[in-house]
Amino acid sequence: MKIAIAQIISFLFNPILLLVFVPLLLVYKSTGNIVSAFIWTVYTMIFLLTLVFFIIYGVHKKLFTDMDVSKRTQRPLLFIVCLVMGLLYLWGLFFLNGPKILMVIVIGLIISVLLASLINFKIKASIHVATVSALLFALAIVYQGYYYIALLLIPTVAWSRLTIKRHTLPETIVGGCFGILLSLGVYLFVTHIYMH
Repeated sequence: MKIAIAQIISFLFNPILLLVFVPLLLVYKSTGNIVSAFIWTVYTMIFLLTLVFFIIYGVHKKLFTDMDVSKRTQRPLLFIVCLVMGLLYLWGLFFLNGPKILMVIVIGLIISVLLASLINFKIKASIHVATVSALLFALAIVYQGYYYIALLLIPTVAWSRLTIKRHTLPETIVGGCFGILLSLGVYLFVTHIYMH
């Protein structure tokens, strides 16, 4: 039962699944236009689904052991594909005159993939924990109040990754710290841009 609950939590907080909602929230928050937010969410979903199909293909061709790309030695290929996808996404935003907030976030994601690939040389940081930490910490900073309670989901996701034996405790801690620091860095950068 414990493993089944951990698997459900791990699935619900999958980084790709979480990233689907980011454009919807950010574009709507910055423009107040729900139609524009929906359009940019669909645009984002095209890239995220392409990444999902690449991972499925990688598992099928035995490039990856599983959908989580659990082996540290297999992650550099995933990071390269994520970088290429991020750059294509960013190029599309420029070409289509997309929302500035998405451009900033994607640049932050590209930097995070570069940093994650460097961290990967030493430890297989939990991308699940890093993603949920970055998103929830950003929500807590921006909206405050009750959103701080959502930070309790970070140890919950870490627990799920430990329970299903996808990560060790140090890997979840590194993932959480990485996500929070990344989110803080992007927040400070965005506020600096909008203040000047």
